[in-house]
Amino acid sequence: MRKLFHSPQHGQSLVEFALTIPIFILMIVMIFDFGRVVYYYSTIHNAAREGARYGIIHPNDFLGMENTAIKYAIGLGLTTSDVTAIPSAPENVGGIANPTIKVTVSYSFTPVTPLVSNFLPGGHLSLSSDAIMRTE
Repeated sequence: MRKLFHSPQHGQSLVEFALTIPIFILMIVMIFDFGRVVYYYSTIHNAAREGARYGIIHPNDFLGMENTAIKYAIGLGLTTSDVTAIPSAPENVGGIANPTIKVTVSYSFTPVTPLVSNFLPGGHLSLSSDAIMRTE
């Protein structure tokens, strides 16, 4: 029974565990960062769409479109410099000129995982989404 607890295999597995656990923890944190990227992109896409939806009802209120997009970008802390709302040239649909509104939302994502920001240009990832809708 004593030989079981004092075998050299016990020490070897402890050293192997100590060498591999930082790699596993780094991979787990990277998975969480990837989930954050997906969440933030989904949020800015939804914010752009909601800003454009506001714009089809109020086509001349560009500040209102930007504020609506900021309101729907929950948890990102966006400012008006991150959101742009512009009118597009009218498209001829069935002989009727139908103008469109384009709302673009941008966000600079900084990962919390150590070493990952070294592989990204500038240490961050630029996320951007836009939505284009026809005015009514």
